Amino acid sequence: MTKNTLLNIAILISRFLKASIIIATLVFTTLFVYVQFDKETFADKEIILSADPSIMRVSYIESTVWKEDTKDTDYDMKPYTLGKLKTISLYLNYFKLLIIAVLLFFILRSFQTIMLSVKTLKTFSTKNTKRFRQIAFSIVLITIFTSYNVLRFDNGEQKLTHISLTPVIYIILAFIMAEIFKEGEILREENDLTI
Repeated sequence: MTKNTLLNIAILISRFLKASIIIATLVFTTLFVYVQFDKETFADKEIILSADPSIMRVSYIESTVWKEDTKDTDYDMKPYTLGKLKTISLYLNYFKLLIIAVLLFFILRSFQTIMLSVKTLKTFSTKNTKRFRQIAFSIVLITIFTSYNVLRFDNGEQKLTHISLTPVIYIILAFIMAEIFKEGEILREENDLTI
């Protein structure tokens, strides 16, 4: 089964996606560090949380502006800019995105390892069952991290609550695949004992 084209394509795609996640994380980290040193360059860039409505997801966005007695009308006209974003909010969202990137990398690495084991005819093993369960738990964590987002500014905040059924389907599929691989391993062991 080493010449299976579909498996080779899946392995190449997972390698490409892993490299893309690493590059995107490095670019995002570089931008994050740059913003720390030169806040004035991006200070006027507006940050607006948004969500696309869909059949499989529900999103709720709440924006709050606290009125302050300021004489600067431009300050009140754009309450959600990077210059007004609180430092703790910036750091929390950066680390949240970093954790999501690590979890996505882990999912792709596990998927690639499973495809390599299928390619070498070591499909039904305890390790693959554990990998599918780990993929499911990683998707649960990603879903938790992406379901709620808060950006706090000097004179306001934005909250995004996002609930989607798509990750639930992926989680169920990963657990089903884990059970299939577990049953396959039991059948393989029984077959080995009968020979």
